[in-house]
Amino acid sequence: MRAHRLAMPTLAALLVAASFELAAVPVNVTYTDSAGEGFFDPVLGPARQAAFSYAMNLWASRLQGTVPVQVQASFDPLGGNASSAVLGQAGFTTVHANFPGAPLPNVWYPQPLANQLAGSDLSPQPDITAVFNSDVDGPVVLGATSFYYGTDANPGTNIDFVTVVLHEFGHGYGFTDLIDSSNGQWLLGQPDIYGLQLTQHGVGDFDTMSNAQRLAALTSNQVYWNGPNVVAAKGGDVKIYAPNPYENGSSISHWDVSNTPDLLMEPAYFGAHHDIDLTKQAFQDLGWTVLPPAGVQDWCLY
Repeated sequence: MRAHRLAMPTLAALLVAASFELAAVPVNVTYTDSAGEGFFDPVLGPARQAAFSYAMNLWASRLQGTVPVQVQASFDPLGGNASSAVLGQAGFTTVHANFPGAPLPNVWYPQPLANQLAGSDLSPQPDITAVFNSDVDGPVVLGATSFYYGTDANPGTNIDFVTVVLHEFGHGYGFTDLIDSSNGQWLLGQPDIYGLQLTQHGVGDFDTMSNAQRLAALTSNQVYWNGPNVVAAKGGDVKIYAPNPYENGSSISHWDVSNTPDLLMEPAYFGAHHDIDLTKQAFQDLGWTVLPPAGVQDWCLY
């Protein structure tokens, strides 16, 4: 069951905001579902909001920053079948380069990170949009399996919603590449900060490759993260998911499924996981300042 496709959801009309002010990075969430459905469902809505808030605070409490992260979130039917479904999808809405405070020139940074580095909001758009699959709570998609909205990481045979939110907002905060999968080109000819962390064994770093080489790398099954913080944590570079054929929404923007132990940012749900694990070192490589846990249990799995 894939847990992520980078896509910008169509947002419904009703806007209700919630703020999580205790987090190191302030986060403002607008639930955009219509009255009586999604996050406002009369039965599931309160539990959905509570689990979402819990996950938002888990992430935000680990990230240092002063500029509020603006989030829009909703539930919508995303379909699926008895054995497979997209659980959710999220992404940052804009990218920025050459802004005041940018660590590297001519490099794209995702909006939530760029705002913190600049010390100001660089765009009036929301920083992150997210949509979760309401069909999972129905009787058809995934059969009797539904979302579990508790915060104790004990979903039984159901799918831990906190884990899904943590995964999706890993992408929203920056764990996503911007490489054109049809030709290997950087976005508008400039590398993104995520792509600068990648290398292909036997070929070289992504920023030294031609477009053709980079395109081939996307399906090489030999892509690795070689940012210094990840390398120091693991004693070497770490494999990135790059199967052949290319999988939209999964390839390159996830850790490979062969990594052990399982990592939050792998391309499929594998069980409850309330730790950002190796992703915190990856975020340090991207330019985030990552804080030690404060009042939140940090399950270190490596």
